[in-house]
Amino acid sequence: MNWFERLRDRHIFRTAFIYLGGAWASMEAIGFFVDNYGWSRTVLDVAVLLIVLGFPAALIIAWYHGESGKQQLQKTEASLLLTLCVLAAIGTFRLSTAAENPGAQSARVDTDAIPAATIDLGERSVAVLPFVNSTGVDSLDWLGPGMSDMLTTNLAQTGALRVVSPQRLFELLRQEGHAETDRIPQERAMEIASRSGARTMVHGSILGTADDLALDAQLIDLSDGTIVAAERARGSDVFALADTVAERLASTLARGVEYQMAAAPEKSPMELTGDVDKFREYQAGVRTAWSQLDGDSLEVRYHLVDMLEMMPGREDEARRALEEIIQIAPDEAQAVGRLARIAIVQGDTAAADSLILRYSGLEKDERKVHTGSGQLLERAARFDEARDAYRQALRIEPDNTMLLDLLARTYLRANDPAGARAEMEAFLSGSMPTVESEAHLLIGDAWAWEGRFGEARAAYGRAAAVGEREGLPELEAAGRESSLWVDALLDPEVGVSRINRSVWTLLDLGRGETALNLVEAADRLYVRDSDRLYPVEFHTILYLKGRVYELLGKPRAAMAAYGKLLKDWGDVLGEIPRMSDAPERMSAIQAQWVEQGGRMPPPPGGAPRRGDPRTEVGVSSGSEATPRP
Repeated sequence: MNWFERLRDRHIFRTAFIYLGGAWASMEAIGFFVDNYGWSRTVLDVAVLLIVLGFPAALIIAWYHGESGKQQLQKTEASLLLTLCVLAAIGTFRLSTAAENPGAQSARVDTDAIPAATIDLGERSVAVLPFVNSTGVDSLDWLGPGMSDMLTTNLAQTGALRVVSPQRLFELLRQEGHAETDRIPQERAMEIASRSGARTMVHGSILGTADDLALDAQLIDLSDGTIVAAERARGSDVFALADTVAERLASTLARGVEYQMAAAPEKSPMELTGDVDKFREYQAGVRTAWSQLDGDSLEVRYHLVDMLEMMPGREDEARRALEEIIQIAPDEAQAVGRLARIAIVQGDTAAADSLILRYSGLEKDERKVHTGSGQLLERAARFDEARDAYRQALRIEPDNTMLLDLLARTYLRANDPAGARAEMEAFLSGSMPTVESEAHLLIGDAWAWEGRFGEARAAYGRAAAVGEREGLPELEAAGRESSLWVDALLDPEVGVSRINRSVWTLLDLGRGETALNLVEAADRLYVRDSDRLYPVEFHTILYLKGRVYELLGKPRAAMAAYGKLLKDWGDVLGEIPRMSDAPERMSAIQAQWVEQGGRMPPPPGGAPRRGDPRTEVGVSSGSEATPRP
């Protein structure tokens, strides 16, 4: 009998197959509990040792007892099994004691599966870990990720720090092969944070009750594990707690460097209300959207991006969702355009250039190619290139007044009103009446930008005259409405009352498009120089914008207006009867937004009209207004 037959008769092959299968299942189960239930890594190390030593033991037992008939324990077999048992005992003891020895643990970490950081983000870099809910109340679990998100945003807005978000840390865990999780194992926190390239990390917990919360945060040096600073803030307003702790940590991290905390950061409309329940719904919505992603659902991914873009500081998550869309549909021009915009926001010029070029190649509509590229270039403050793109689009659609608005806007954003007027002069002769009237309006805007309101009023009058000459009442009305604001500047007592009466009457009549012209004109003039341009108090403009956008079915624009109003003027709204319903209006829009998946029906009539909010490239219709300056 040859060796192969002897091995087969003693069931060596079957034993090896069954053992390896059982070992694999055991390792998967133990790894799951280590990753998700906080079991010590030592358990996994010991299991590996025992499985490795158990394999030859199983084969030895099969060799000596695999044949049929009565078997006896032989000296050779006993010696081999005893040797393996001694090795198992020694190895288990060494692994267990090594876990208690910091020096040994440090040496082990150096050879762990996660490699060392390949980049160094610099001295003023910090990784923010998800905060731990230590209140003992399960319904407050959402506060952990919510608080870390707000702290990440606040620190990033100083401009002096390089901040690694919790989402980036989770991504590093996933790269290692871990299952999706909403926590980072405590024993691996420093290791994961170090791999991100940061030099410090913020670890924190939330204590207390819903009515009396305490935010406890520690700033830890990743080079040696020492606590650099420890901060605690207490109160019931989670947003104020995050702001307080962020300011204290920033003062430590950015010591010796000039920086400024954002006085009123542009946070999510959900957050701006100060309504904890609404912010919890927002956080839950984002997590639900992530969990609902399937193999080919572009709609769910776009909805997720819409939600993430409402919260500054979550650009990395939005970028990842867009990249997944592109993996599924490589020719999706909208996703590439939105990805380019995120790259611009994050200051990644090389990526932005590449994505803008790619967007131009994917978009099939030639006019949209130039318009979309122009908006991206304008956002990157590359105004000369943006103007060239808008001019190309105008050659394709010379009657498109929105393109004229965008072209003039590039000059005003570059603080070159004279350039805007010179550019618009070319559209005053030989053009269609709508284009000629719009050019006069934009010339008036350029004069108003400089505070030369007499010239602005004259330009608006010429726009109205075009409408009167051509028998087009809508053009005549646009010119006269723009002149109303100049009247208010020249005679505030009479002008403001006329404008207020006009806007409120238009709202009552449901004429949102006409009212929007007035509100946009007020906003356009007011924000240039608030010391000189005073036709209407700014909180009135914000409220009116919210009402108009609500009437037009523009939920995100309405939430942005109401949100800023509640953030900056919430303490006095109760004393202004006509605006006291702003919180209720905000809550109603938010509820409808969540119920309808962030999509609202378009305004009546379908086609956009003059005065409707403009939509930037890559933004779904009705989601983000970009009015003429």
